[in-house]
Amino acid sequence: MPLDESTSAPRRRDRDNIRDLLLEAAITEFAQRGFDGASTTSIARRADAHQPQINYHFSNKSELWQAAVDQVFSELDEVIATTDFLGDPEAGFAALIRGLVEFAAARPELHQIMVQEATAASDRLNWITDTHIRPRYEQLSTLWAALQQRGVAAPIDPKLIYYVVIGTTSLMYINRAEARILLSENPANEAIIDKHVAGIVAMLLPHYKPATRP
Repeated sequence: MPLDESTSAPRRRDRDNIRDLLLEAAITEFAQRGFDGASTTSIARRADAHQPQINYHFSNKSELWQAAVDQVFSELDEVIATTDFLGDPEAGFAALIRGLVEFAAARPELHQIMVQEATAASDRLNWITDTHIRPRYEQLSTLWAALQQRGVAAPIDPKLIYYVVIGTTSLMYINRAEARILLSENPANEAIIDKHVAGIVAMLLPHYKPATRP
């Protein structure tokens, strides 16, 4: 978080602030190195903290990992919390796609952590699936079935739509370095994001006609 521009005094590194810094460092480390590759020593170093400060806030590495995962999913929830799926499901779905793309562009660590965890069975994968993935999977499947009943959605099995949506909205930002080479520009810039969102919505909701502004 940036400093308050009204003062030049450094932000006080109190206990809550240290915990936030450790979480942010952990998110980066787990995204880049996975659970086994990340160490609490490297996390403390990245946060400009000391190992005992990790031990004070988190009982072990697993608890720190869970707290980091909870944090990035809560950030995602904040982005899509105001999406209205009831009044206008098509517009709500289109808004969801935009929210997911913008979040993936700004916060690729969430999907990078999932790539690290989802390739092999583990207790961590069971926890993250039951705690965070399954509820979202079921909600999106239900929404997609409703959109198909309205005749606006592509003929994709509702059981598979979660992976179609997550894959199309996130892969370019997980593979940002590759995308920058292929596109010859930053894939997270506003113009690319707009084209990305429009392409996904057109592909998934081929009969959806967004309301035009007066």
